[in-house]
Amino acid sequence: MIDIIPSILVPDEHTFLAWSRAVEEVLPMIQLDIADGQFVPNETWADPNVVDEHLQIDCELHLMVRDPLKEVRLWEDVQQIKRVLVHYESNPENITEILAQIHSYGWEVGLVLNPDTPVDVVDDLVEEIDSLMLMGVIPGKQGQKFIPKTIARIKEARERFPNLYIELDGAVNEETLPDIVATGVHAICPGSSIFGNDRTPAENVKLMRDMISTLTKN
Repeated sequence: MIDIIPSILVPDEHTFLAWSRAVEEVLPMIQLDIADGQFVPNETWADPNVVDEHLQIDCELHLMVRDPLKEVRLWEDVQQIKRVLVHYESNPENITEILAQIHSYGWEVGLVLNPDTPVDVVDDLVEEIDSLMLMGVIPGKQGQKFIPKTIARIKEARERFPNLYIELDGAVNEETLPDIVATGVHAICPGSSIFGNDRTPAENVKLMRDMISTLTKN
């Protein structure tokens, strides 16, 4: 079964607590998106102390920031953090060193590629990472349309790196899910389709799980 790791991109503590609590009984992990207003235009809420004190499930950090090492130092003592996802584009020249330093904290490390970054940049980094996340939209905000070429990019990544855990973030919904599931991706990170409609987040998770189950049986 494909893992569902909801993407939580929020402006404040109240929204974070409401969203995370809404899925903590039905999922083992969430993804907290951290945007600095520099690497991407917008800024998001993220407070290590609040996560440490109140989060009841595991968390992966998606760092949409210009300086990943500065950000991760703030999270060193947060036990809920299990994986840190770093954008290749944040610092291509020093990405190997950045990945190694994040690994030294004891976390799993994932590399994130924007839609226009070639998948083959991972060739020289595959030994340094535990996972790869491909963006199906331009990073920074939820509710965007899915970029169709992402499907081919996932298939290429699965073929080139058969031992990597591969995630997809961006525009994962009922409409795009059939093509996404067919790629063999290991995890999806839906945002708006979990938290942005009239159903409860738990209901949306069940709906998505049911769809994945049906699609994988065909």
